[in-house]
Amino acid sequence: MRCWGLLVLLLLSLASAQEGGKRLKILEAERLELRNEEGEELIILLGNPVRMDRDGERIEAPRVVYNRTRKRLLLLGGVLYQDKQGQRIEAAELELYTGDESFEAIEVRIESGDFYLTGPVCQRAAGQILLQQGYLTPCERCEHEVADYAFQAQEVLLYPGDRIIARGVWVLLRGERTLYLPVLLFFLNERRPKLEFGQSDADGVFVLADLPYVSDFGIGFTLLRYFERRGWGFGFDHFGVGAAAERYQFLYLPPPAGVVPPDSDPRKDGIFKYRFSYKLEEPGWRLEGLVLRDDAPQVEPRFLAGAGGQPDYTTFLLEAATRQGEPLYRFTLDGYIDHNPLAPPNERSTPQRLPEVEVSFPRGLEGEFRLTGRLLLGYYQAPSNPLNRSARRLGPYIGAGRLWVEHRESYRPAPPWPGLSFSVENTFIGRYYSTQNQDENGNPTEFERLIRWETRASLGQRLGPFSLNLNASRSVVEGETPFQFDYERPRRASSIEGSLGFNPDPLFSLTARVSRDLENNRFDPPAELTLGSRPLPWLNLTARAARDLEQGRWDLLRSSLALTPAPFNLNLVYERQLELGLDRLLSLNLGYSPLPFNFSLRTAYRYWDVQEKESRPPAQIPLIARFDPLDLSASYNPPGNTLALAHSRDLNNGQAIRTEANLFFQDPPNSLRLRLGFTHPYTPLPSTTNPSPTPTPALLDGLFQLTLGLHTLAFAPTIGFAPGSESRFRLSYLYSADLLQADLLWGYQGGVLRNPRLNLRLAVREPELFLSELSAEFHFPEAENPLTPEDDTLAFLRFLRLNGEWEVWPAPLRAEDPPGLSLQGFLSLERRLDGRFRVALREFGPTFSFMGLEKTRLFFRIVYNAPEEGREFLLPNLEGTLLRPRFEVVVDRCCWAFRTSLDTLKQELRFAFALGGNAAEFLLNPTNLVLPGNIRLPVPGGR
Repeated sequence: MRCWGLLVLLLLSLASAQEGGKRLKILEAERLELRNEEGEELIILLGNPVRMDRDGERIEAPRVVYNRTRKRLLLLGGVLYQDKQGQRIEAAELELYTGDESFEAIEVRIESGDFYLTGPVCQRAAGQILLQQGYLTPCERCEHEVADYAFQAQEVLLYPGDRIIARGVWVLLRGERTLYLPVLLFFLNERRPKLEFGQSDADGVFVLADLPYVSDFGIGFTLLRYFERRGWGFGFDHFGVGAAAERYQFLYLPPPAGVVPPDSDPRKDGIFKYRFSYKLEEPGWRLEGLVLRDDAPQVEPRFLAGAGGQPDYTTFLLEAATRQGEPLYRFTLDGYIDHNPLAPPNERSTPQRLPEVEVSFPRGLEGEFRLTGRLLLGYYQAPSNPLNRSARRLGPYIGAGRLWVEHRESYRPAPPWPGLSFSVENTFIGRYYSTQNQDENGNPTEFERLIRWETRASLGQRLGPFSLNLNASRSVVEGETPFQFDYERPRRASSIEGSLGFNPDPLFSLTARVSRDLENNRFDPPAELTLGSRPLPWLNLTARAARDLEQGRWDLLRSSLALTPAPFNLNLVYERQLELGLDRLLSLNLGYSPLPFNFSLRTAYRYWDVQEKESRPPAQIPLIARFDPLDLSASYNPPGNTLALAHSRDLNNGQAIRTEANLFFQDPPNSLRLRLGFTHPYTPLPSTTNPSPTPTPALLDGLFQLTLGLHTLAFAPTIGFAPGSESRFRLSYLYSADLLQADLLWGYQGGVLRNPRLNLRLAVREPELFLSELSAEFHFPEAENPLTPEDDTLAFLRFLRLNGEWEVWPAPLRAEDPPGLSLQGFLSLERRLDGRFRVALREFGPTFSFMGLEKTRLFFRIVYNAPEEGREFLLPNLEGTLLRPRFEVVVDRCCWAFRTSLDTLKQELRFAFALGGNAAEFLLNPTNLVLPGNIRLPVPGGR
């Protein structure tokens, strides 16, 4: 009990010491000591080792000393410290300052990502780890007898999960010093240094290099390109340092070799691709900018994925704004530069703001009287308004200045006596342009403007059971705009509405409402008189009558009765045309729901009094539909299950329309679903909405579905009974763990089987087999059909699509394991009308893998792609086209990789070299180099 008490005391001490920060949890310890030395409280733990958790951080050490006074944690005797990101630190001694999360350690070994770092002294501050006299290598895990390459540095700065910066670096190859570098940069993410060279028919010899750099103003990559027949290309991808988020990306490639592009081609003067972005947010203001351009044709892989842009256009955005206080200021410069006036213009639909300045008061004056406002002044370029004659004269794309003035007022005073309410709201938006209208002689007159002005006022008074409300509103849009984005349809509306209510008690209410259109000087819409009563919570009576005051006649009377005493509900609606004295409609909704049962009935009767007053004999009066369909439904709904029956019938001629039964039963993870519906042969009577109805033939459809865990079997028939109709059937199987679906479909018409086919779809995600998509459809033989070509009645494959990877033999893990084989890529076979197959191949082929000593892997891959230039690739004789593969060989030494490839289709030879923990996967990526931000560097030829 004493030991438990000491542990409880320790936990309370640590919790109070770490108040507001992270909390320590002791998982395992053998001995506890509490000391007070020179006025400082010490808590000492001993164990083999002591194990602790610190908000997800793992701490192990044989001896732990916690100084509660100074909030320091001293770990001694072989320390293991692992943070939430998985970064692992081993040290002989580590002192952690819990206040600012900094620490100091000696004889350190750090594992961060694929890199291993060691050194005698280590410090962490502000999330960065500084290692003195450090040694680092990504080859530690590769089982090399001597690391293929490593680095000795005077100083190593580690940004966890991001990058490593080393200064005063010796490069060690197989343990020997070979090169001295003043500074070196490593990325811990997907970025890798890369060197690639080769030869192609289009560009001759080419060299591509992506070299990291470190500077006082940021870090990044230098992108160098050389093409024998095109010249030099260059670029950079730079990350700035400091409080702002800075990213500057640029790439220039020389024009394509060989074919001379026309003057309007964006590649004539070389290919420019860049994106410069800057964003800085302070408590009181923000500043951001963006400049981008992409000259690559749309059919090629995009350099800036999702960044927009178009060839020969530079789009720019610069915006500065305040964030606190009033007034708020904003300056925006948003537009583009057209670098090629010879190419057809492609102006954007959103306006260019060159520039725009805003001053706004979003809070303004507050209280009973509120006032807010906004003022915008700018010069805009945008598509012109085709409805404006003066704008049409200026052209389809124009520029003009605009002043936007906006203010909103509202006044809601405190009532001087009880029951009174009063409010006024006003909104004014005025847009004034630098363009001018013209008179008949073409001389400029007044400047153009577009005004929107809305005013609303409300006055109400309540006296006992009486309430009186008056509402007035005015809305005006006048003038015209030269811009399409600013257009508003001119309108003018003014109205006043009055309502009188009488509600002496909750059982009775009477409301009269009348509106007058002041613009047209008439009452519109018709006046309404509403009478309501709710004598019981489950009984509601309503009657509403409308009267056209202009014509002096009554309009529609609509009354309703609602009864909702559970479990019953009844809704009865009656409509009558008062002026003509004609009944219009009587509708009924009836329900009874004693759980778990539910019954409902719905129908309506539409009167046709004009027909009844006909002078013709009844035999000569055509029959028309009076009743809406009668819908009956009944269901039994115990928890998780359903049994339901629904029937629809035409009361006009006594014919049944449709009958449907549903059954759903489940015992998770199993379930059974049955649905059977029969559409009766039905000939509806004419109605006002359907004067020429079409007879409906008899049809039986259903669904039978059984689910047993991950397996689902379903059968869906659709049987037609009309002469010459076709019946269709579908038998399906679904395995939902991955996605395996098989559908057998066939039709039956004229006593023979029609169009029988099997459809398969597979998507498997297993370590041995990864298929993102495998789909195929096979047509079985069927009887001859005079409407079908002879070949289409035979057995044939409709289509086959394969996308993903299939590991035929597993990749070796040890040197003594046999070689591995896998198939990957995209393959598609599509049957044409002439019976031949159109073939599409994209990075499709086998990959052989071998394992050697020291985790050395060898990959040999053969990849096929469809021919270029739009030529069709057809089976079975290939039209004389030979498959020309690309051969790739990749040597993976775990911490570096080398690739060579020979493309016989493009007549291209390439070599590439990459460093890092996943270098081989990096080089095998068929989309080439992907930089952070999804920037894709093109391959030779500008692609």
